[in-house]
Amino acid sequence: MTPRFLAYQLLIKIEKSKQYSNIALDNALLASDMSDADKRLASILFYGVIERKISLDYRIATLSSRELTSLDASVLTALRLGLYQLMYLDRIPPHAAINETVALCSKKTAGFVNAILRAHTRQKEYSLPDKSDFAKYLSVKYSICPPLAEKFISVFGANNVEAVLEGFVHNPDTAVRVNTLKITREALAARIPDSHPTQNATGLYVGGAIRELIGFYDGLFFVQDVASQICVEVLGASAGELVLDICACPGSKSFGAAISMKNKGKIISFDLHENKLSLIRSGAERLGISIIETAAADGRRF
Repeated sequence: MTPRFLAYQLLIKIEKSKQYSNIALDNALLASDMSDADKRLASILFYGVIERKISLDYRIATLSSRELTSLDASVLTALRLGLYQLMYLDRIPPHAAINETVALCSKKTAGFVNAILRAHTRQKEYSLPDKSDFAKYLSVKYSICPPLAEKFISVFGANNVEAVLEGFVHNPDTAVRVNTLKITREALAARIPDSHPTQNATGLYVGGAIRELIGFYDGLFFVQDVASQICVEVLGASAGELVLDICACPGSKSFGAAISMKNKGKIISFDLHENKLSLIRSGAERLGISIIETAAADGRRF
């Protein structure tokens, strides 16, 4: 199986079933025998298409005479996948992006997909919506829904909002939170090649497939972006306290708080959906955290 085919299959699957994207990808990568490099590419393509969906669909609409709603999910997914490579991935040659994407399609649809992708390469310059409708312009450029664009404008102001949104379109290095119940950051960094400290005190930047890094199955770390690590640090949870995490899944902030509390006290981790709570329980078990309880509840009804 190729990275593109895996990403293509998963994108169609979540489009139809509305399955959680991170769980679908994680299960697929665990079952795959692809190399680390191919798994990374599959992940980049999968999440990239999801994150840029609004922008990609706008571009497809400018190239196709057919309405997007008339396109089969398999065709629309192939177009998104191909255009994502052409528009956002500099290291993939256009001919490879096009040929490999068209190869995913049936004979009936390959010609149409090929024509759209090649039309993009001939007409790389295209117009975004006019700034007179600033929310729509931001929506298409940064791939966020119009109501969220309007909210960002109201919060940050028209002069500052693009600088804020630019921060969302860059893919940061993968960060992990060190489980200091078991190991120091310095000791873990020495065990994981090419890792380096985050700007805050609790994390490391790492590369490669997370589950294949030294210490994953021993519970020496868990994936958590730096912003979330800082949130937990600001909380300042201490040993012996009671902490309620109202919208907890997949659990990284609960885990971080438990570590800050030296695994002493009590954390109740809530989520609206019972079927997601197993992520917290299994994560806590791997990390050796025993003070977390889980419960399904609606945070709007305290």
